[in-house]
Amino acid sequence: MEFDEIKDALLSEVDTGLKFANSLDKAAEFEIYLYYRSKSNVEIKQGVVEATDGIVAGTAVRATRDQKLSFASSSGISSNHVKRALQDAISSLKATSEKDTRFKGFCEPKPPGKEGKFAPEILELTTDDLVGYSLQLIGNMTKANGRLLAAVGCEKTWGGFAIGNSLGLQQASTSAHNACSAYAMAIDGEERRTGSEELVTRDKALDVSGIGEKAAEKALSLLGAKKLGQTTTLPTLWVPWAAASYILSSLQQATKGSTVVEGLSPLREKQGEKIAHPNFSLVDDGQNPLGIETEAIDAEGHPQGRTVIVKNGMLKSFIFDSYYGRIAGKASTGNCARSGGPFGSRLPYEDAPSIFSKNLEVAAGKQSEEELIASIDGQGLLITDIPIGIFHSSVETGEFSAVASSVFLIEDGEKKRPLEPVSIAGNFYKGLEQLLGVGNNIEITSLFVTTPSLLIDGISVTG
Repeated sequence: MEFDEIKDALLSEVDTGLKFANSLDKAAEFEIYLYYRSKSNVEIKQGVVEATDGIVAGTAVRATRDQKLSFASSSGISSNHVKRALQDAISSLKATSEKDTRFKGFCEPKPPGKEGKFAPEILELTTDDLVGYSLQLIGNMTKANGRLLAAVGCEKTWGGFAIGNSLGLQQASTSAHNACSAYAMAIDGEERRTGSEELVTRDKALDVSGIGEKAAEKALSLLGAKKLGQTTTLPTLWVPWAAASYILSSLQQATKGSTVVEGLSPLREKQGEKIAHPNFSLVDDGQNPLGIETEAIDAEGHPQGRTVIVKNGMLKSFIFDSYYGRIAGKASTGNCARSGGPFGSRLPYEDAPSIFSKNLEVAAGKQSEEELIASIDGQGLLITDIPIGIFHSSVETGEFSAVASSVFLIEDGEKKRPLEPVSIAGNFYKGLEQLLGVGNNIEITSLFVTTPSLLIDGISVTG
């Protein structure tokens, strides 16, 4: 299937499927979700080049009648696959006696939002092009220093999805992006230190300049690490990638409508209250033209939008799909997802709808990262990568414990020596209240979070 054919082809199958569904059971209502994605990927590890090209395509169906709800899926998007999924959904619906009294129907039709930008050159990238970019990354890394082991990857992906239901909704959206990553291991005797760098973009074809070199520099800069040698509480400066993991583990989880409605979020009663430093603002922008997750519609057909979650430290909004929005008496914010987030399944059609942010964006501050470092009196930590274990934290309490393996000591406003891995612990929500500074160095990450560096006080450190 060609890129410009995706919408028409998927919507045609949706329309045919809905007509067939009506013939199966006129009293039931149906929702059909079709997913199509092409992906080309090249990886080089230990000198071995591995290239893959493939298509992921599948059908998901929900059926409802008398407050009963069923789900079925099938790999493939042909008429036969759609019909099979519809028949399975009806069979499950007839077999179950369990009711969901909170379910109030599928998404109602609304005009779609806008699709994000994408560079047509992305579609023209071949596997040979990706191999060339990957070899360039490897070459740039090994030129930096012979003590490095390197692994790299380049990919392009494009495709779309379509939604239709018995309420008359029939919408589709398409997108494309490309990405590269570089991973370096610096070696000095028995010491091993790692560094990584990534780039993901949808508005231009790949440019790997500087990516490999930065990964190499990060790894080499960590050699000669010493123990911190104390247990204490310090201010910690989280660079954008680390800060993105902080936001994803905390506010992304705590402001989901499902977490709020089910009573799991500590923020559920705090809308309109101060929950962070006044310099902190956060939006979820599903209509950012450059956002990797920007689509015209979400995974149930509601138009994606822009939701202000925190403004100047005040909690303004939560994010909802139709299901939890109706329970809470709120409108959907266009945040329905299937296998949402950076760690979601590669087969979205196998998962029932849930809630996830689209493109979380922390507003830039006025200080550079260097100025944030200079503002630290005494000792502090510079965390330069995602702490290990940060995503296994408790959304209910906000308590977290993780290991920062790429970290530097800050003393009297200067970045000093690298440190051996340290344990860090604290409370996500208290950390946002104790925010000391917000950088102006905005970065787009593949965690679907765009953020600058964040300087957070009150983190317990053991090393």
